[in-house]
Amino acid sequence: MIQFKGYHKWFLFTFFVFLVGLLLYRGWALTQKKSQANRVKRGEIPVQTSPVIKKSFSYSIVLTGDISPLMQVDLFPKVSGYLKRIDVQLGDPVSQGKVIAEIDDTEYLLKVKEAEAKLAQIRAQFEEIQKGTRVEELRQAEEAVKQAQSRFENAKIHRERIVALYQRGVVSKKEWDLAEMEFKVAEAQLMSSLEHLKLLREGARQEVREATHAKLKEVESILKQETLRLEYTKIRAPFSGEISRRYVDPGTLVSPSTPIVSLVHTETVKVVAHIPEKEIPLLRVGMGAKIWTEALPEKSFEGKIAQIGSALDMSTRTIQAEIYIPNPKRLLKPGMFAKVELTLSEKPQTLVIPKVALLEEGGEKFVFTVQEGR
Repeated sequence: MIQFKGYHKWFLFTFFVFLVGLLLYRGWALTQKKSQANRVKRGEIPVQTSPVIKKSFSYSIVLTGDISPLMQVDLFPKVSGYLKRIDVQLGDPVSQGKVIAEIDDTEYLLKVKEAEAKLAQIRAQFEEIQKGTRVEELRQAEEAVKQAQSRFENAKIHRERIVALYQRGVVSKKEWDLAEMEFKVAEAQLMSSLEHLKLLREGARQEVREATHAKLKEVESILKQETLRLEYTKIRAPFSGEISRRYVDPGTLVSPSTPIVSLVHTETVKVVAHIPEKEIPLLRVGMGAKIWTEALPEKSFEGKIAQIGSALDMSTRTIQAEIYIPNPKRLLKPGMFAKVELTLSEKPQTLVIPKVALLEEGGEKFVFTVQEGR
């Protein structure tokens, strides 16, 4: 019974405290309502204010794409033959101009030697024509003319004597015919000797010179072609990079349609991003970009826009932009999926207000400011 009385007193005390608190709250709320009503009557409206601050402001978009090598090519031989050696393995780095593989060059080397020998022969002939007739040849030709002239004079005298004897009936017709024939032969020999001497004194005719010179140029061209084909037996790297695939082994019969290796350049990689049409006016070559990959989620990479397309893709209404990313440690691998954040606009130390403070009416935007406490 005593416990019940104590509990009853405690309940009454708690109820009394609650009742007093409720009355005080109601009184305070009524006072505030009257105060607010009075301010409204005076044209006052309670508002929340925020300070205008300065901060850097940027506008960015996030796109997706795939990591690609800056350059990639399959190397094909330019000539056919058996592959003598291949000096690279998968993943090997190579420098520009390095010999990657070599085709057996025996046949091509023989053709070069053959062209060199033929060129030497034609060149000697051309130089001989250019130098003209040697003194010894000219002396021999002049001596031959003298001998032919002497034979001609003798044959002429002998013919005249036989003609006189034949007219007197001393010699037969046969002897006259024989003398006439010897005269004509001597005359022909003299004319031939004179023509030969004339050619030697004048040198080779212009058409002969031109023909020999043309032949010389033709053989020189053949030699250059064969030398180039010999050089083509060595397959070289067109740029520095890494071997991403090897297709053949030594001993394989290869042709210009047979790939040897695949070469990629990954010291710098790229991402091809598709920029929406509405963002194109903000796009500029040299703009910075940040790249993240799923394989390296905690690491970001810096890149720049290097190239921008000249026309939109009609199906997507986007334009292509290539973003180059330095990759000296080769952490980024071709084929990785990437997210790209492009910062299209930056304004350092710009005045900034909360978005809710910006009001719009009649197509115009404005804000309220505090002046003298109002």
